[in-house]
Amino acid sequence: MRFHASALAVLGLSAVLSHAPWAWKTAASDEGAEVEKLDRDLSAAGVRGDLDTSSRLIADQAIFVDDVHESGKTTTKADLLAFMRSTDYTPKSETFDDIHSKQFGDTVVLWGRVTTQGTYKEKPVRNNFNFTDVWQKHNGKWQQVFTRATPLGKP
Repeated sequence: MRFHASALAVLGLSAVLSHAPWAWKTAASDEGAEVEKLDRDLSAAGVRGDLDTSSRLIADQAIFVDDVHESGKTTTKADLLAFMRSTDYTPKSETFDDIHSKQFGDTVVLWGRVTTQGTYKEKPVRNNFNFTDVWQKHNGKWQQVFTRATPLGKP
């Protein structure tokens, strides 16, 4: 899902700050592990073009901020699903490393690095970036509410 957008901004920050510090948990908890798995499931759904799974795992009010392709461009769930339906981008893989997570009540924040590969308008593309994903529990189910992708700096 990171091929189009990413973020932790006003929505994610306000969600995190709305919980008392004593409710914070490390994501080593069972719920944190569940969210990490769901995040990978969402990524895999994006690679295989699975709109149903992507739609189920992304909250209707989700916000994505893309600093990889267009500096700070904000998009919505509807924008993302429309992009997935287009034939412009064909994802081939997403590889994650250095993943971390922290649970704050009914919110889990994940961050790390990802490398994506695919084709855009029939030309090969490869992107390396840091990401931050925010998930919240809605009606007993975890959904992604925010993503931000930031390109890795050159050494």
